Amino acid sequence: MDREFLFCSLILWQIGFIVYLLLNKFYQPKKLFTQPSVRPSVVEVDLPKKKIEHVDIEMKKQINTQKPTSAYVKSDEVIKGKVKTQKNKLKELIRGL
Repeated sequence: MDREFLFCSLILWQIGFIVYLLLNKFYQPKKLFTQPSVRPSVVEVDLPKKKIEHVDIEMKKQINTQKPTSAYVKSDEVIKGKVKTQKNKLKELIRGL
């Protein structure tokens, strides 16, 4: 039984190896004819060349080189109280508008 199994497996391996060699030597797959895809050709376009010109813009500047006379800023409203009450006042002002 063991000899028969060994003999059959060797024969199958030899047949497979011979078929592999014959296919590699003689078989050449058919090359499919494919048409090259049609791509649009590149077109060069001459754009009109514009001369770069300077643009004059009138700007009104008010630059003070003197030191300020007072550095104190007064606010119209004095807010006193806790943060929660200030938030509530702001919410009331927003809702009122």
